[in-house]
Amino acid sequence: MQAVNYGKSSAATRQTTVGMFTATTPELRRVKPTEDQLTVGKPVVKIVYVVLEAQYQATLSAAVKNINSKRSDFAVEVVGYLLEELRSEDNYEQFKKDVADANIFIGSLIFIEELAEKVKAVVEPRRPQLDACLIFPSMPEVMRLNKLGSFSMASLGQSKSAIASFMKKQRQNNDGFEEAMLKLVRTLPKVLKYLPGDKAADAKNFMSSLQYWLGGSPENIENFLVMIAGEYVPALDGLEMNYSEP
Repeated sequence: MQAVNYGKSSAATRQTTVGMFTATTPELRRVKPTEDQLTVGKPVVKIVYVVLEAQYQATLSAAVKNINSKRSDFAVEVVGYLLEELRSEDNYEQFKKDVADANIFIGSLIFIEELAEKVKAVVEPRRPQLDACLIFPSMPEVMRLNKLGSFSMASLGQSKSAIASFMKKQRQNNDGFEEAMLKLVRTLPKVLKYLPGDKAADAKNFMSSLQYWLGGSPENIENFLVMIAGEYVPALDGLEMNYSEP
């Protein structure tokens, strides 16, 4: 298997205008380990992401290529979809196939209702089987898909703790769900002490993930992927994972 070439000229020649949006090929954002990076029994972690725009394409591709070039104990395959690409039936069918055998799903800035519903329709049934599902600021129905060990956005709002009081206060103040979630994310470091140890650790990992993601550099994204894979993908249990803080 050969890694995909992500040259700008190639991407430009493979874009076509369909209706009111520009259709691109998600295969431009697929990176697989090369044949010489694979050995018998070497686990491959598959990551699927959906983002609003292509700004994370280069950093995610670079991070995965770096992991595959220097790690001898596991490899990563990644494929990304721009949100508007899911309007294409061909792309949507391929998205379903990719999510069906993914280990990790990542979503960010999914605020178009009809497309948020399409993402939810695919990811929600697969959520129990996913090793991790990370949704950064998006519409409520998508953010509820968050899953990182024992961490979920829904459980935070339902727990009998200061967190539940926080959520109740936001509802009384008529804050929208998205704004309440964003406030909760910003407030999480202060409320971790109210959670049991395992939930606090998973909530901390979510906070770190958000910091890595917002940092956006190849180094941040690489550390983010290594941390999440090492912590939550069972096939990597026992492997030594070294990564820097965001």
